[in-house]
Amino acid sequence: MSGTQPGQEIPLVFECRGENLLGIIHQPSSPARYGIITVVAGGPQYRAGMGRGLVSMGRALSARGIAVMRFDHRGLGDSSGDFLGFEHLDNDLQAAVAAFRAHVPEVEKIVLWGGCDAASGIMMHACKVPDVVSIIMGNPFVSTSETQAAVARQHYLKRLGEWSFWRKLLRFEYNLFDYVGAAVSRVRAKLSKRTGKSGSKPENKAAAIARSAGAAERDTSFIDKMLAGLQSFDGPALFVMSGQSLVSKEFDELLARSSAWRAAYGRPGNQRVDLPNADQAFSSQDAKARVNEAVTGWLQRLDQSG
Repeated sequence: MSGTQPGQEIPLVFECRGENLLGIIHQPSSPARYGIITVVAGGPQYRAGMGRGLVSMGRALSARGIAVMRFDHRGLGDSSGDFLGFEHLDNDLQAAVAAFRAHVPEVEKIVLWGGCDAASGIMMHACKVPDVVSIIMGNPFVSTSETQAAVARQHYLKRLGEWSFWRKLLRFEYNLFDYVGAAVSRVRAKLSKRTGKSGSKPENKAAAIARSAGAAERDTSFIDKMLAGLQSFDGPALFVMSGQSLVSKEFDELLARSSAWRAAYGRPGNQRVDLPNADQAFSSQDAKARVNEAVTGWLQRLDQSG
């Protein structure tokens, strides 16, 4: 795996369940046998990724001889169809792998990369996709009310020991009335949930849609699907975790709470890279470079091990 110039950037359109998906392949002149498909997270994103991080990865890896494909799955970017969310990525991933292999036949083995809920989708579905031999996940999304509360407690307890917090407090830079009001609202919400009563006004349509999408109490069955997928996947997994991400801290909280998760996460062959100064989206140039180095190093180790 070597090279100095990014590969050609080749657009392609491929089919998935009757919909047209748009992808970009970064193709080196002599592709290595391991290639990588990058999976975009949901929300207002597309195949370039947050802060064009996936473009950066495609160009950096292809300059080292690694073929990369990034694509819009159904309902995102320039791809047609309805947006189904990360829990329904299996058909999109299968279609992307087939298209990648057809356009770059030198690639024999596929590795998937994704961050946040794309990492969650990869964890769920990689075991169902032929030719995927390894997965790389950045800050997998596993948020629940319990992990949120635990991470929030840890965050604010840490803040109590920092002089910057007390300085802002003494300068009246915090609105304590807002904090108290928010705390009271959370307590009321919990009591209402337990008693089945609510003193709040009926939700408007926008609020109802937001809540059903997970803004309040989200169905957490997807976490069980993630665990089952990780347990079923035969290949090694690399976890790239950000020190400044609350999502990353929630994942660690889940590991601390669940022996089944610790067992799946800690299987022989799995590894972890921590980036203490990186945020959730690896948005800084330094974080992007470190992620690219971690991914390149991982693929090189896979190639050397056979």
